[in-house]
Amino acid sequence: MGGMSGMGGMGGMGGMGGMGGSGSRGGFGGMPGGMFGGHNDEDDDMSGAQFFGGGIPGGMPNGASARRRESSPAPSGPSEITRPLKVSLEDLYSGATKRLKVGRKLLNGSTEDKVLEIQVHPGWKSGTKIRFPKAGNEQPNGEAQDLVFVVEEKPHDRLKRENNDLVATISIPLVDALAGDGGKKPIETLDSRRLQVSIPSGIVKPGATTTVPGEGMPIRKEGSVKKKGDLIVRWEVVFPDRLTPAQREGIRKVLA
Repeated sequence: MGGMSGMGGMGGMGGMGGMGGSGSRGGFGGMPGGMFGGHNDEDDDMSGAQFFGGGIPGGMPNGASARRRESSPAPSGPSEITRPLKVSLEDLYSGATKRLKVGRKLLNGSTEDKVLEIQVHPGWKSGTKIRFPKAGNEQPNGEAQDLVFVVEEKPHDRLKRENNDLVATISIPLVDALAGDGGKKPIETLDSRRLQVSIPSGIVKPGATTTVPGEGMPIRKEGSVKKKGDLIVRWEVVFPDRLTPAQREGIRKVLA
Protein backbone atom coordinates (compact mmCIF):
# COMPACT_ATOMS: atom_id res chain seq x y z
CA MET A 1 0.00 0.00 0.00
CA GLY A 2 1.34 3.36 -0.94
CA GLY A 3 1.39 6.60 0.96
CA MET A 4 0.76 10.19 0.00
CA SER A 5 2.42 13.59 -0.54
CA GLY A 6 2.25 16.71 -2.81
CA MET A 7 2.80 16.89 -6.58
CA GLY A 8 4.90 14.66 -8.91
CA GLY A 9 6.80 14.62 -12.20
CA MET A 10 6.78 12.18 -15.15
CA GLY A 11 9.02 9.19 -15.54
CA GLY A 12 9.96 6.85 -18.34
CA MET A 13 7.71 3.79 -18.43
CA GLY A 14 5.14 2.73 -21.02
CA GLY A 15 1.36 3.08 -21.05
CA MET A 16 -0.70 1.88 -18.10
CA GLY A 17 -4.22 0.60 -18.72
CA GLY A 18 -7.09 2.62 -17.32
CA MET A 19 -4.73 5.32 -16.10
CA GLY A 20 -4.45 7.66 -19.10
CA GLY A 21 -0.63 7.87 -19.16
CA SER A 22 2.18 6.77 -21.48
CA GLY A 23 5.95 7.01 -21.35
CA SER A 24 9.06 6.75 -23.43
CA ARG A 25 10.95 3.89 -21.72
CA GLY A 26 9.70 0.45 -20.80
CA GLY A 27 6.25 -1.00 -21.07
CA PHE A 28 3.44 -0.91 -18.50
CA GLY A 29 0.00 -2.34 -19.18
CA GLY A 30 -2.88 -2.01 -16.67
CA MET A 31 -5.81 -4.28 -15.80
CA PRO A 32 -7.69 -5.17 -12.60
CA GLY A 33 -6.70 -7.95 -10.16
CA GLY A 34 -4.33 -9.06 -7.34
CA MET A 35 -2.23 -7.30 -4.66
CA PHE A 36 1.23 -5.79 -4.15
CA GLY A 37 2.32 -3.29 -1.54
CA GLY A 38 4.17 0.03 -1.35
CA HIS A 39 4.86 2.64 1.35
CA ASN A 40 4.14 6.25 2.25
CA ASP A 41 5.81 9.02 0.27
CA GLU A 42 5.70 12.14 2.42
CA ASP A 43 8.29 14.30 0.64
CA ASP A 44 8.51 16.11 -2.67
CA ASP A 45 10.28 14.02 -5.32
CA MET A 46 13.10 14.78 -7.76
CA SER A 47 14.23 12.77 -10.75
CA GLY A 48 17.65 11.05 -10.62
CA ALA A 49 20.78 12.74 -11.99
CA GLN A 50 22.31 12.00 -15.40
CA PHE A 51 26.00 11.24 -15.71
CA PHE A 52 28.27 12.30 -18.59
CA GLY A 53 31.85 11.30 -19.49
CA GLY A 54 34.17 10.96 -22.51
CA GLY A 55 37.59 11.61 -24.04
CA ILE A 56 39.58 14.81 -23.79
CA PRO A 57 41.66 15.58 -26.96
CA GLY A 58 45.28 16.64 -26.47
CA GLY A 59 48.20 17.63 -28.78
CA MET A 60 51.91 16.74 -28.63
CA PRO A 61 54.72 19.12 -29.69
CA ASN A 62 55.99 16.78 -32.47
CA GLY A 63 52.60 16.78 -34.15
CA ALA A 64 51.55 13.35 -32.97
CA SER A 65 48.25 13.34 -31.20
CA ALA A 66 47.07 11.29 -28.30
CA ARG A 67 43.62 10.89 -26.95
CA ARG A 68 42.97 10.01 -23.35
CA ARG A 69 39.80 8.11 -22.72
CA GLU A 70 38.17 8.41 -19.38
CA SER A 71 35.84 5.76 -18.13
CA SER A 72 32.38 6.84 -16.98
CA PRO A 73 29.61 5.18 -15.02
CA ALA A 74 26.96 3.33 -16.98
CA PRO A 75 24.15 5.79 -17.69
CA SER A 76 20.99 5.36 -15.62
CA GLY A 77 17.47 6.60 -16.18
CA PRO A 78 15.25 8.59 -13.84
CA SER A 79 15.10 7.29 -10.27
CA GLU A 80 11.32 7.11 -10.46
CA ILE A 81 8.46 6.70 -12.89
CA THR A 82 5.36 8.82 -12.31
CA ARG A 83 1.94 7.97 -13.66
CA PRO A 84 -1.55 9.48 -13.12
CA LEU A 85 -4.16 7.64 -11.10
CA LYS A 86 -7.58 8.91 -12.15
CA VAL A 87 -10.07 8.65 -9.28
CA SER A 88 -13.77 9.53 -9.22
CA LEU A 89 -15.16 12.06 -6.77
CA GLU A 90 -17.28 9.29 -5.25
CA ASP A 91 -14.15 7.23 -4.45
CA LEU A 92 -12.38 10.28 -3.02
CA TYR A 93 -15.44 10.83 -0.82
CA SER A 94 -16.00 7.27 0.45
CA GLY A 95 -12.67 5.55 -0.21
CA ALA A 96 -11.96 2.62 -2.54
CA THR A 97 -9.44 -0.09 -3.40
CA LYS A 98 -7.74 0.04 -6.80
CA ARG A 99 -5.85 -2.95 -8.23
CA LEU A 100 -3.56 -2.37 -11.21
CA LYS A 101 -1.53 -4.92 -13.13
CA VAL A 102 1.79 -3.41 -14.20
CA GLY A 103 4.86 -4.73 -15.98
CA ARG A 104 8.50 -3.66 -15.81
CA LYS A 105 11.65 -4.33 -17.85
CA LEU A 106 14.46 -6.37 -16.34
CA LEU A 107 18.14 -6.07 -17.27
CA ASN A 108 18.12 -9.51 -18.92
CA GLY A 109 15.61 -8.18 -21.47
CA SER A 110 12.57 -9.93 -20.06
CA THR A 111 9.53 -8.35 -18.43
CA GLU A 112 7.95 -8.98 -15.08
CA ASP A 113 4.28 -8.42 -14.20
CA LYS A 114 2.97 -7.58 -10.74
CA VAL A 115 -0.37 -6.46 -9.39
CA LEU A 116 -0.32 -3.37 -7.16
CA GLU A 117 -3.09 -2.56 -4.72
CA ILE A 118 -3.82 1.06 -3.85
CA GLN A 119 -6.12 1.95 -0.97
CA VAL A 120 -7.74 5.30 -1.78
CA HIS A 121 -8.57 7.03 1.50
CA PRO A 122 -11.55 9.37 1.96
CA GLY A 123 -10.51 12.99 1.57
CA TRP A 124 -7.49 12.45 -0.68
CA LYS A 125 -6.92 15.35 -3.07
CA SER A 126 -5.51 15.72 -6.56
CA GLY A 127 -1.73 15.57 -6.28
CA THR A 128 -1.64 12.91 -3.56
CA LYS A 129 1.22 10.48 -4.27
CA ILE A 130 1.41 6.74 -3.75
CA ARG A 131 4.94 5.31 -4.00
CA PHE A 132 5.99 1.73 -4.68
CA PRO A 133 9.76 1.49 -4.09
CA LYS A 134 11.81 -0.48 -6.65
CA ALA A 135 8.70 -1.48 -8.62
CA GLY A 136 9.87 0.19 -11.85
CA ASN A 137 12.34 -0.80 -14.57
CA GLU A 138 15.71 -2.20 -13.57
CA GLN A 139 18.57 0.22 -14.32
CA PRO A 140 22.17 -0.45 -15.50
CA ASN A 141 23.48 0.76 -12.13
CA GLY A 142 21.81 -2.20 -10.43
CA GLU A 143 18.93 -0.24 -8.91
CA ALA A 144 15.26 -0.36 -9.88
CA GLN A 145 13.14 2.74 -10.32
CA ASP A 146 10.41 3.67 -7.87
CA LEU A 147 6.88 3.67 -9.27
CA VAL A 148 4.82 6.68 -8.18
CA PHE A 149 1.11 7.20 -8.83
CA VAL A 150 -0.31 10.73 -8.62
CA VAL A 151 -4.02 11.14 -7.92
CA GLU A 152 -6.04 13.02 -10.54
CA GLU A 153 -9.67 13.84 -9.75
CA LYS A 154 -12.12 12.87 -12.49
CA PRO A 155 -14.69 15.54 -13.45
CA HIS A 156 -18.13 14.99 -11.95
CA ASP A 157 -21.41 15.59 -13.75
CA ARG A 158 -23.27 17.15 -10.78
CA LEU A 159 -20.80 18.36 -8.19
CA LYS A 160 -17.54 20.29 -8.18
CA ARG A 161 -14.91 20.12 -5.47
CA GLU A 162 -13.52 23.38 -4.15
CA ASN A 163 -10.87 22.47 -1.58
CA ASN A 164 -12.92 20.71 1.14
CA ASP A 165 -16.32 21.96 -0.05
CA LEU A 166 -18.64 20.55 -2.68
CA VAL A 167 -20.51 22.91 -4.99
CA ALA A 168 -23.80 22.13 -6.72
CA THR A 169 -25.55 24.41 -9.20
CA ILE A 170 -29.35 24.32 -9.29
CA SER A 171 -31.43 26.18 -11.86
CA ILE A 172 -34.76 27.86 -11.08
CA PRO A 173 -37.06 29.75 -13.50
CA LEU A 174 -37.13 33.56 -13.41
CA VAL A 175 -40.73 33.58 -12.21
CA ASP A 176 -39.80 31.43 -9.20
CA ALA A 177 -36.79 33.62 -8.50
CA LEU A 178 -39.01 36.72 -8.47
CA ALA A 179 -42.25 35.42 -7.03
CA GLY A 180 -41.61 31.92 -5.76
CA ASP A 181 -43.03 30.64 -2.49
CA GLY A 182 -39.86 28.96 -1.29
CA GLY A 183 -40.00 25.21 -1.58
CA LYS A 184 -37.15 22.70 -1.78
CA LYS A 185 -34.90 21.18 -4.42
CA PRO A 186 -33.37 17.69 -4.15
CA ILE A 187 -29.63 17.06 -4.38
CA GLU A 188 -28.08 13.59 -4.54
CA THR A 189 -24.94 13.27 -2.42
CA LEU A 190 -21.79 11.35 -3.38
CA ASP A 191 -22.89 8.46 -1.16
CA SER A 192 -26.32 8.30 -2.88
CA ARG A 193 -28.37 10.09 -0.22
CA ARG A 194 -30.96 12.68 -1.26
CA LEU A 195 -30.89 16.05 0.46
CA GLN A 196 -33.77 18.54 0.27
CA VAL A 197 -32.33 22.05 0.04
CA SER A 198 -34.60 25.02 0.67
CA ILE A 199 -34.83 27.69 -2.01
CA PRO A 200 -34.00 31.11 -0.49
CA SER A 201 -37.05 33.12 0.49
CA GLY A 202 -37.84 36.38 -1.25
CA ILE A 203 -36.19 37.36 -4.52
CA VAL A 204 -33.42 34.99 -5.55
CA LYS A 205 -30.66 36.87 -7.37
CA PRO A 206 -28.38 35.07 -9.84
CA GLY A 207 -25.39 33.66 -7.99
CA ALA A 208 -27.15 33.47 -4.62
CA THR A 209 -25.89 30.57 -2.49
CA THR A 210 -27.16 28.31 0.25
CA THR A 211 -24.69 26.49 2.53
CA VAL A 212 -25.45 23.05 3.96
CA PRO A 213 -22.89 22.46 6.74
CA GLY A 214 -21.05 19.15 6.98
CA GLU A 215 -22.10 17.79 3.58
CA GLY A 216 -18.81 18.46 1.77
CA MET A 217 -15.66 16.37 1.34
CA PRO A 218 -14.01 14.49 4.22
CA ILE A 219 -11.15 16.47 5.74
CA ARG A 220 -8.11 14.31 6.51
CA LYS A 221 -5.92 15.40 9.37
CA GLU A 222 -3.14 13.32 10.91
CA GLY A 223 -4.23 10.26 8.94
CA SER A 224 -7.92 10.28 9.87
CA VAL A 225 -11.19 12.08 9.07
CA LYS A 226 -12.61 14.16 11.89
CA LYS A 227 -15.06 16.37 9.99
CA LYS A 228 -16.31 17.34 6.55
CA GLY A 229 -16.50 20.50 4.52
CA ASP A 230 -19.76 22.12 3.41
CA LEU A 231 -22.10 21.67 0.49
CA ILE A 232 -22.62 25.00 -1.28
CA VAL A 233 -25.66 25.34 -3.54
CA ARG A 234 -25.41 28.05 -6.17
CA TRP A 235 -28.76 29.14 -7.57
CA GLU A 236 -28.83 29.82 -11.28
CA VAL A 237 -31.76 31.93 -12.50
CA VAL A 238 -32.99 30.85 -15.93
CA PHE A 239 -34.27 33.78 -18.00
CA PRO A 240 -36.82 33.18 -20.77
CA ASP A 241 -35.60 33.41 -24.35
CA ARG A 242 -38.48 35.68 -25.36
CA LEU A 243 -41.63 37.38 -24.07
CA THR A 244 -44.90 38.07 -25.83
CA PRO A 245 -46.03 41.69 -26.07
CA ALA A 246 -48.70 40.95 -23.47
CA GLN A 247 -46.13 39.48 -21.07
CA ARG A 248 -43.84 42.46 -21.51
CA GLU A 249 -46.70 44.84 -20.82
CA GLY A 250 -47.76 42.87 -17.78
CA ILE A 251 -44.21 42.88 -16.37
CA ARG A 252 -43.93 46.62 -16.90
CA LYS A 253 -47.15 47.20 -15.02
CA VAL A 254 -46.14 44.97 -12.13
CA LEU A 255 -42.60 46.24 -11.76
CA ALA A 256 -43.18 49.91 -12.58
